[in-house]
Amino acid sequence: MSGRNFSITEHLSLFVDRQVGSGRHQNASEVVREALRRYEDDILAEAASLAAIERVATEGIAAIERGDHILIAGPEDRRALLQRWIDGEATDRA
Repeated sequence: MSGRNFSITEHLSLFVDRQVGSGRHQNASEVVREALRRYEDDILAEAASLAAIERVATEGIAAIERGDHILIAGPEDRRALLQRWIDGEATDRA
């Protein structure tokens, strides 16, 4: 395992001390390792979310380009579309 030195704010230093003091972690290094694992997980989750959004947007643009869409011009159109979905779900379950 490689050793590194990091500078952190007083606020974060107190947080690390509280985590060790609470018994949740044995030492400051464990606190930092957990924080970095969580940060890495957050970055991976964010990348997956962005990929999903890009995929949905690409599919939506393709659907619009081929004319496979419904124009919703106001509240009545919205209610009609919602009712079609409800009716379709009821039919699918039967």
